[in-house]
Amino acid sequence: MKKMVLTLLCLAISCTAALAGEFYGTIKEGGKPIKAGAKVEVKCAKGSYSAETDKLGSYRLFAPEQGKCTLSVKSGDGSPQMTVTLFEDSARYNLVLEKKDGKPALRSE
Repeated sequence: MKKMVLTLLCLAISCTAALAGEFYGTIKEGGKPIKAGAKVEVKCAKGSYSAETDKLGSYRLFAPEQGKCTLSVKSGDGSPQMTVTLFEDSARYNLVLEKKDGKPALRSE
């Protein structure tokens, strides 16, 4: 009986760690959706996860990690970054790509 409880507990812990959190949103530049095919990348402690924007500037990716990560958007003239927090549940980040002091910058909308 004790072995069965221990086995179920181990399975429950491993299944919880394997859950992926969904990370999605839109990216705008100059008040309009960013071009299709812009690369969105999230770098966390254990790995890097990426997606591309569609024609509406939307992106969606899954990351099997939780906690603080770095998000970057590769646009024509740079790759601005910002810190984001990933959760087990879905997290929406609507972003704005803009220029600050002549350099590309990223902020949450």
